[in-house]
Amino acid sequence: MKKILYGILTIVLLFLLPSCEKFTDITPKGKNLLQNVSDLESVLNFNFTLNGSVQVGSAAAKTTAEDAFAFDDVNVLIDDTYPYLQNVSTVINAPTKTLDFTLLTSNETIDRKTLAVTDIKYSKLYFIINNVANAVISNADNAVGDRSKANQFKAEAYILRAYFHYMLVNFYAKAYNPATASTDGGIPYVKEDNIISEANVKSTVAEVYTNIVADIDAALQLNSLPKTNVNSMRVGLGFAYAVKAKVLLSMRKYEDALAAANLSLGINNTIEDHRTYAPVGTVPFSKVPTAVGENLFYASGATSGPSFRAISLEITNNYYEPGNMINKYVQPYYPGGGAAIYGVSGAQVWLSFVYAINSGGLTSIDSYLVKAECLARTGPQQNINSAMDIINSIRQKRNHPTGYTALTATTEQQAMVYLKKLSRTEFLYTFKNYLNIKRWNTEDAYKETIGKTINGVSYQLKPESPLWIFPFPQNATSYNPNLTQNY
Repeated sequence: MKKILYGILTIVLLFLLPSCEKFTDITPKGKNLLQNVSDLESVLNFNFTLNGSVQVGSAAAKTTAEDAFAFDDVNVLIDDTYPYLQNVSTVINAPTKTLDFTLLTSNETIDRKTLAVTDIKYSKLYFIINNVANAVISNADNAVGDRSKANQFKAEAYILRAYFHYMLVNFYAKAYNPATASTDGGIPYVKEDNIISEANVKSTVAEVYTNIVADIDAALQLNSLPKTNVNSMRVGLGFAYAVKAKVLLSMRKYEDALAAANLSLGINNTIEDHRTYAPVGTVPFSKVPTAVGENLFYASGATSGPSFRAISLEITNNYYEPGNMINKYVQPYYPGGGAAIYGVSGAQVWLSFVYAINSGGLTSIDSYLVKAECLARTGPQQNINSAMDIINSIRQKRNHPTGYTALTATTEQQAMVYLKKLSRTEFLYTFKNYLNIKRWNTEDAYKETIGKTINGVSYQLKPESPLWIFPFPQNATSYNPNLTQNY
């Protein structure tokens, strides 16, 4: 059967709308429309954020990430936040039980696949893989123009394809476990030669990771990625090494992950100093997504921050340090909002609109914490000390000077306790806490049961719970019979 290369019609209609006429007017029907290297760059200039001015579901919305990187469901599951703009008592007591109810109460008895009619994470990430990454990969070698640029764009596309498959396999399958990955059900790994008219085959978790690593290696072998990104939503070399570090960490290849993290940090080792924020410092509290020094690649569900989202009482009480600059001094949270909006007394609601959270991308902090974990896990004591130096260097810039004390550890386990606590606040409102906790739950030494108390009632999310694996949505399973659920 003829193999259909991605990006011929779909790209023109959905991504190159401003340039559509020049293709349809001069290019014969049925001929490859991505003929020039400059066309490939237009495809890569995708908006990896939610564009609020574009109507959801419209043709123009296909050029943006929509809500793919909001991750509200993920954060409700792990008790980072409460269901977005919902009264939790109403969610819990409603006669019809929703997916939010299931995640909020850690209820394992409800058949979640019947509730997951659609899932923007699933559909949009595969959309980007197909229509951005694969479109560029399939056309780069034959495009007319600067070959060095063609190789750069192809390398960017390989990293995007690897990264988004990495996210997908962690949402919809078990975390990578060397003992079971070869038999654990995974996801389809969609490449540029995929046959559109046939249902994608579901790979095992091990097969998915093999393909991810192969794509990263293919990108790096092209030796064409810039150290300085074209912009915050384009792939650069620092992001490529950061992706490699995250993937190898998930595979428990600590020495290799450490090497990749060091290469990433060799390009960008920024740690933003929160102590400069007013009222302690003089800098106004803000984070513009295109100008944040920590960003390696920016992807987010909103450019205005996690507005109106409420962190759980457990995060407020157990994870924020007493001297935390944002929580204690800047105070972007409205203390009364939790009771008024969410029905949880004492819960805080984020009300700042000027602080962009990189919820779906990676930052230098990702690489720092990968490095710290790899060092802690590959002691001797000198490595553990180095891991704590990284943890403390981040903590020092997150806490008021009078509220900061350096921490020490003599064992891997003790260092990991500090790393896990720090990462929980560093990665609030992203997918990374979910991914990390799920990954740690594959190891007896680091398993944890997440306990939450909501209006006097306690709930527990256990390490072995099937809730850690999200269901494939019905609009995917109804089309592809190969998508058997992985939980």
